[in-house]
Amino acid sequence: MSLERRRETRGNKEKESLQESSFRRLDFRPLQDKSVVEEKKVIKEEIVEELTEIEKNVLEIAKEILKLKRYDIEFEIESESQIQKYPIIEKLYAKCIAKLSYRKGYSKEEIFLAIRSLEEKNWIVTNERRTKLEILTNKKLIKILDFIKNNPGIHARDERIEKELKITRTPFLKHVMTLDRFNLIRSKKIGKTLHYFLADVPEDYDKFKIIFLNPLIPKLLEEIFKDEQVTVSKIGENLDMYSGTILYHIKKLKELNLVRAAKNKSDKKIFLINVELLKVYNEFFKEPDFTQLLKGL
Repeated sequence: MSLERRRETRGNKEKESLQESSFRRLDFRPLQDKSVVEEKKVIKEEIVEELTEIEKNVLEIAKEILKLKRYDIEFEIESESQIQKYPIIEKLYAKCIAKLSYRKGYSKEEIFLAIRSLEEKNWIVTNERRTKLEILTNKKLIKILDFIKNNPGIHARDERIEKELKITRTPFLKHVMTLDRFNLIRSKKIGKTLHYFLADVPEDYDKFKIIFLNPLIPKLLEEIFKDEQVTVSKIGENLDMYSGTILYHIKKLKELNLVRAAKNKSDKKIFLINVELLKVYNEFFKEPDFTQLLKGL
């Protein structure tokens, strides 16, 4: 055998050995830290904990089907007979049957009910190409959710959006629209402005939260706390505000039953604060914090 032939044979053997090696990498993308992978898995499991096993399986398939842009994603199903009206759901239904009926033993009816349940609970949403699971594992959207949690009642023109989130009003509105569709936040129109809250925050105290976003209001209440018999002109003087502005805000506070006018023994007009309402308010919202003022009572 020639030297050239021997070299070729040895080279082939080395190549085969290299290919069989467990250390050989064909994908040269950066290796992901195992701890990060495990952390993501735990987060994902925590998010879908409320779902049944079949709903989790269907959701995993839906994640891929929803991305098929050749299908119109608008749908609202109530019965199996409606499935053919919506190609995207028909495709999802067929894929689930193909993948889950044999492997998991689910019936067609169970699969249909799981799809409808996911739609009703906003895990699959009309006009979105993502599932709620993808929303809740998206860093940017989670950051906005946390921001709304920490700033309940925020509106799109607030300077804190650009300062803390590093985005402008237009992308913020786009993201909150997505979060609203998945029922993760809710919007409330007060006056001419839309304000945003987490979906599980009760609506009863929205108006109070909005009025307290004005830094003047807690100061005004503090002036009344100090002296119930204080006059409007004195409050204006203490806060360096026009008395007409003070009267305007007191009127708003009266409408919300936060303040009421009364007369003392000398038949002089005084202002009384609804202390119980402020206590209940602070059970839901920590800002502004009235506990220090209430301690003096």
